[in-house]
This record gives sequence, structure tokens and C-alpha cells, in this order.
Amino acid sequence: MKDALKHYWEGYLRIRLNGFSPERFLNLCMSRQIVIWDLRYQDNGYQFLISVKDYRRVRPLVRKAQVRLKILGRYGLPFFLYQNRKRKLYAAGLASFFLVLFFMSQFIWDISIDGNYQFTDDTLIHYLETQGIRYGQFRSEIDCDALEETIRSHYPEIIWVSARISGTRLMIKVKENEVMGEIPQKEDAPRDLVAEKSGTITRMVVRRGKAQVSVGESVEAGDVLVRGIVPIYNDAEELVREQLVRADADVYAVTSESYRERIPALTMKRTETGRKRQGFRLRLGGISFLWIFPTWGEEPWEMTSRSRQVTVLGDFYLPVWIDQIQAREYQIYEHFLTKKELELEKERIHQKKRENFVQKGVQILENSVRILAEDSGWIVQGEFLLEEQIGTGKAIVPEEIEQSKESEAEGEQTAE
Repeated sequence: MKDALKHYWEGYLRIRLNGFSPERFLNLCMSRQIVIWDLRYQDNGYQFLISVKDYRRVRPLVRKAQVRLKILGRYGLPFFLYQNRKRKLYAAGLASFFLVLFFMSQFIWDISIDGNYQFTDDTLIHYLETQGIRYGQFRSEIDCDALEETIRSHYPEIIWVSARISGTRLMIKVKENEVMGEIPQKEDAPRDLVAEKSGTITRMVVRRGKAQVSVGESVEAGDVLVRGIVPIYNDAEELVREQLVRADADVYAVTSESYRERIPALTMKRTETGRKRQGFRLRLGGISFLWIFPTWGEEPWEMTSRSRQVTVLGDFYLPVWIDQIQAREYQIYEHFLTKKELELEKERIHQKKRENFVQKGVQILENSVRILAEDSGWIVQGEFLLEEQIGTGKAIVPEEIEQSKESEAEGEQTAE
């Protein structure tokens, strides 16, 4: 690559070699370190490329080897400039192009953020805008060290920030603290565990509190499962006092849950006609130009686009975006569900319900689904037999706390 640029800058020639001893001429060039390349045998002679500077040095060798050289082509920047010496507008346009590139290189046209998980790109870019850092800002106005400090101070969850400018791109890399910043406060307020829904107890593990139900017992929603008031007895089995605790237990029960969802008999279906259009949109900052084939017919079209920002040499971004647009024509019509489509819709609804239970960690013991016909469609009715935890906390009311305190006071008097 380096040699190719050097040859283009200095200019080079394509030469045809004929004569008495072309091999001797090539050996003489090698002995005098004259560089030739792209050597090939063609049309009963040799052809090769040589720089303009080395071509001036081969004249004595031509006479010594008794060969003839003919110039077939001239290439490189010197010849290009000479051929276009009268095209002033072309030269002005070329110079203007490089001037515009140089001018655009003084601004930031892309901001990339890497390593953020807790904070989205939009959140951080909005914060940068409040600090006066946005697209189209002069590169010289951005202090990367100060930017790193202000991001760390504003977001304590970010423990490391690196900001640097590469080309016309501001690159920010962050590292978030993976350890929880504050230790959660342990709740110790007294409470009972009550049933969230009706069911039959299958198993239970009580860690704190007094169980009010047993395995195999049926409970209703709102029934107390584990009491947060624990009675304390003496050796004579006399009640001494009642202690308030935060009830804690795992209570599993067999529960049932059902659902009903309606499926209309007549639905709107969409299908593509096969007609397509293509085009592209050029966006220059806030200005856009759209080129796309015109529409025909009265049917609606769906348009999708894929956007790409123009870059030059890696990180040299420009405020130019090219959107590749594709349009597809489609029709919407009324459609009566077939038996197969109805069965697929039923399975889709039921599968979605099953997945919701699995995500919650609920064990499905049995499940069933059926379709019921009605005047304007169908009803999908499903039932699940589940085993799940049904205990939820409920704060102990103040009256119960006062009664517990009075009971404790009576117990102390009895002890005295």
C-alpha cells in the first residue's frame, strides 16, 4: 500500500520492451537497483511498470542491451494534473471537497456509549445535552477529563468512565457498580401470613410464628395460615405472655385457576400482493431528500427502512445518513376462521397462559382447554390445577398488639 501511494504520487509508466537481448536489459536494471514491477510476457515482447525517475536512468542500458522501449501508458498524479490543467472548475470542486471535509472534521457527528446496562443510551445522551455536549459541537469545546468527572459525580452507580475523541466521534466507555450500593433494611414489623387464594394445603415449612393450619386442610382466601403472635407457656402449661414476631413460612397449596377468552368468528386478515417498491432517502442534518418509485393502485403500502451513517476512514463520521427504503403492497380483507386456524389460536392462548405460570415458578399439576361456540364467535375456556405458595404478609392490627402487651404484663405479674 505504501509503495502504491508512492508510485502514484511520483508518476509511473507502462513500457513495452523489444530487441536483441531483453534479458540482459532486465539484469542490468537489477544490478543498478532500478525497480520494475508487473513484468509480463505479451505479444512477443515484455511489458512492465517503472517510475518516471527510474525511466530516466535506463537510457544508457538501452544502448548497451540493444533493446527498444515504447511508452504504452502514463499514470499517477503528475500526469493527472497535466491532463486536467485546463479544467479549473474540476480543480476548484476537488479543492472544495477537501476543504469541506476539513471543516466537518472539526465537529462531533457521532456519540457512542459502551458498557452501560443500568442506564440507557438515551438517558446518558440526554444528560450530555444538559452539559452542553451534543451532535454538531466543536471538538475543541469538549474537555474529556471534565466530562469523565461530571459523569462520575452525577451517577454514583458508575465507578469508571473513559471519554476520548476519535475522528468526529465521541467515544464514552463506562463501568457500572455491580454491587448493591445500599444494604436493604431488614423488615421486622410483626405480621401474620394469610392465604392469597383458596386451596388445599400440601406442605408447609414454618420458620417463625405459630401455624394455624395443617397439611390436607382446605383454606379460603384471607384465612390466617401462620400467626405472628406466639404464646409463651411456663412449665405448668400456663400462659405467661404472647410474643409478637414477623411470621415467616413457606406454605404450598393446590389451587385452581380458570380463564375465558373470546375469539371472534370474523377477523381482519392481511396479505401481501407481491408488488414492491424500492428507494432511498438522503438526510443532511435536518434536511432530507426522498427518492422512491411512485405508487399505483389504491391498496395500502408498508414501508421499512435501514439507516446507515456515512463514514470516511473509520471514525470520521459525517452528518449524512442514507436510508434504504423498501415498500410492500398489502390488502386487508374479512376472513372467517377455519377449523385449523381456530385450533391453532386456541393452542396459542393456552400456551401463553402456561408460560406465565412457569415464569412465576408455579407447578402445573393438570390443565385442560376447550372451545365453546357462541353466536358471534367462540370462547376459549381453560382450567389449571396448580401447586403454589399462597402465603402473603398482613400487618398485625394495633388492637392485637395492645392485647399482646396486656397479656405480657399479666404474665409478669403472675410470675411475681
